[in-house]
Amino acid sequence: MSGADQPGGADDAVVDEEWPPPKARVRSALWQAEGHLERREYFAASRTLASIFGLGGAEKALTRGLHHLAAAGYRHQVGDDARARRQLAHARRRLAAFPETAALVELVEQDLGS
Repeated sequence: MSGADQPGGADDAVVDEEWPPPKARVRSALWQAEGHLERREYFAASRTLASIFGLGGAEKALTRGLHHLAAAGYRHQVGDDARARRQLAHARRRLAAFPETAALVELVEQDLGS
């Protein structure tokens, strides 16, 4: 029996890894959330983004900004425009460093009439 086949061998290291890796889960969730936002499915976008909170990485600021954007759209959909505008302001501030999100911000702005 080789060392890899025994308890504590090399195969145990593979079992301990998260799958899919956190970085891949973050990229997938960001892609899914973008689709939800484009279809104005704000609650679904919010839930998708919340599922990756705590995974950190370089996308943490982007994730939080998109979550604020989804919250703004959702608040508008349920008729809470004051909170929607506050969430949109948070989203604009957080997403300023991500010019690739400008179209999504503009979409929510149009919904809010900003």
